[in-house]
Amino acid sequence: MKQFLAFDLGASSGRAILGTLQNGKIDLQELHRFENGAIAINNGLFWNTLGLFKELKIGLQKALESGAELSGIAIDTWGVDYVLLDRNGNMAGLARHYRDPRTDDVMPWCFERISQEEIYRETGIQFMTLNTIFQLAASIRDDDQALKIADKLLFTPNALTWMFGGKACAEYSIASTSQLFNPATKDWSWRIIDALGLPRSLFPKIIPSCSMAGTLSPAIQEELKCGPIPLILVGSHDTASAVAAVPAPNDKSWAYLSSGTWSLLGVELDQPLINEKARLANYTNEGGVGGKIRFLKNIMGLWLVQECRQEWLRRGQSYSFDEMDQLAMQAAPFRSFVDPNHASFVAPGDMPARIQQYCRDTGQPVPEDPGAIMRCALESLALRYQQTMQELEELLGHKLDVLQLVGGGCKNKILNQFTANAIQRPVHTGPVEATALGNIIGQCLATGAIKSLQEGRDIIKASGETQTWLPQDQQQWQQAYQKFCRVTQA
Repeated sequence: MKQFLAFDLGASSGRAILGTLQNGKIDLQELHRFENGAIAINNGLFWNTLGLFKELKIGLQKALESGAELSGIAIDTWGVDYVLLDRNGNMAGLARHYRDPRTDDVMPWCFERISQEEIYRETGIQFMTLNTIFQLAASIRDDDQALKIADKLLFTPNALTWMFGGKACAEYSIASTSQLFNPATKDWSWRIIDALGLPRSLFPKIIPSCSMAGTLSPAIQEELKCGPIPLILVGSHDTASAVAAVPAPNDKSWAYLSSGTWSLLGVELDQPLINEKARLANYTNEGGVGGKIRFLKNIMGLWLVQECRQEWLRRGQSYSFDEMDQLAMQAAPFRSFVDPNHASFVAPGDMPARIQQYCRDTGQPVPEDPGAIMRCALESLALRYQQTMQELEELLGHKLDVLQLVGGGCKNKILNQFTANAIQRPVHTGPVEATALGNIIGQCLATGAIKSLQEGRDIIKASGETQTWLPQDQQQWQQAYQKFCRVTQA
């Protein structure tokens, strides 16, 4: 028996999960859950990094109190965000949130210094204003004093690992989200870094996924009355860990969809796919466990649903997610569509009003009640998945047989069925806890408890159940897709 502690942090919450590997299966036990989210200060959005570290220590303490004999600890989080340290090892300013509005208009400033085409050739990363490159570009443009005194940049999961006593470094998968990393050389893109005027010394050494990062610091050992537990760098980007947990078929060509606040739809490759077609389609080449490439597109995902729920709660209307799904099913189908990646949906706020305004601006019927708004959002997501699957097949030059859907979005049965209907092929859902399982698999690889990524995926297959959704109402969905394309490409 081997036990590992996985810290899985998302944009709205974080968890400490104990994973036990025994008899060819992994058992998960959630020990601690805590809130996370953006903090607004003077028109900016920030993370409470020290508060997160405090919650992680509480999670570790609970694991120790449970009697767990830990063989490792690892942290995964969302991508692109970072902590700046000064030369004394103290935080240089507050950690910015990727939805901070300072990057809204920075792309033209950046492209004056290095072209969009050259950035893509160097990195193969999808252009999004939230990427690390544009966050740092905004700091240079705005004369950010925190950047001026910064000595080292650590991405969020690596910064939290460092706070526990780990080495100051950048793990491969999380570094690749920055749009400052070259997936061909597996090193920083010094061409971009120099063009923006960033000091090379700011960027730490890049470490492969599933590497040892040290042990708990003596101070934390004393505080928690424990020994030198190993700290491990897994797929530090949560999607890298989630994809590592995909129970992929061995006999079929498959794509994955990591479904949550963000939807990340793509395929696993051995080498980056960087060409003009991929750039124009805005596809990204991010690092994966085992040195793999996650060739994918970021889609806004269930953020639309989550923000609608928050707005209705502010208005005094408390809906559970199940209730929202029921309202959606009672609404008329295929009346209105939105582009989930439209710029108006990026920031937190009144999402129902934004969806209504998009429909108004595109000459569609305006969804007036929560059910109609939810139906619009869920159908639009499914149709965006269809569009992305078709793009992937064109870029890869072969057909994709099935879609493997993992993550919290597996719980949304309506969206699962809508997705199968839209893409016209089977959708296999599960595991829900893909990110935590991938984190544990990464720790097993680093410590030698398993020998290969495929062995880890076989263990995950044996550890849980999956469900298959088959296409229905294909003719109606294809007609809806044509309408969706006209609306979103207008």
